[in-house]
Amino acid sequence: MKYSYYPGCAQHGTAVDYRISVEAVFGRLGIDLEEVKNWNCCGALHVPDRTVKTGLSARTLASAKGLDMATPCNLCYSNLMRAHAALEDSALRTIVNEALTEKYDGNAKPKHLLEVIVKDLGLPKLTEHVKKPLKIKAVPYYGCLLTRPENDFDSPQNPKSLDELILSLGAEPAKYYYKTKCCGGPILITDEELALGLAKELLVMAKETGADCVVVTCPMCHLQLDAKQKAVESKFNIKIDLPVIYFTQLMGLAMGFDPKELGLSQHLVPTDKLIAKIGGRP
Repeated sequence: MKYSYYPGCAQHGTAVDYRISVEAVFGRLGIDLEEVKNWNCCGALHVPDRTVKTGLSARTLASAKGLDMATPCNLCYSNLMRAHAALEDSALRTIVNEALTEKYDGNAKPKHLLEVIVKDLGLPKLTEHVKKPLKIKAVPYYGCLLTRPENDFDSPQNPKSLDELILSLGAEPAKYYYKTKCCGGPILITDEELALGLAKELLVMAKETGADCVVVTCPMCHLQLDAKQKAVESKFNIKIDLPVIYFTQLMGLAMGFDPKELGLSQHLVPTDKLIAKIGGRP
């Protein structure tokens, strides 16, 4: 299995731990992620001009070299999907291609890494690599962008793919009604008070499930729920102390990787208790 790989900005910045776990787990599974050269930002939430924002993602998709385009970031995935749909408009495609050296042809399908595991590899195949069933309870948090815009990967209202992945690793997915609610990450810079309030709602609900951790699929969500968890505790005078880990890190623990090989020591909310419960070494 081989994919063109668009890492997005965070994997070379704030989400190095995510990158470490992706490389370890996908390497073990024999999934080849060929990083595109000279890639650019997807535009995130900061490019208001539709043509420019579509053009940024079109340039990325045009570099796929006949392969599907995999990405680890919910926001990047959403932007690639929106561009893929928007560029069905031939007039817009003509305008965008006039600005591109490598022309967009529409052949590369954007895929989130979770989709690559659940749909392309398949969970039965993944379970063959499980060496240590996890025996923990984990909150599946999809975030607000993974299943939007609507696509054939999972339901935008009630997604199940991450729940099923957690279950396949020997863990129990917690019943969590906020699984697609925004974490506040996209507005953290412009309205920190509101952003922390949104994160507080998610974290309190997650804590009330009795889970051992929250599992995320996006570096922005991880930044908000892990790095900003202390700020939430301080602002609202509450105690959360709930580890937030990437789905690839959860996979790696079940596959028998040492926690250090998965970047778990780089989190701001300590993962020691979680690792000890699984039976690994912090």
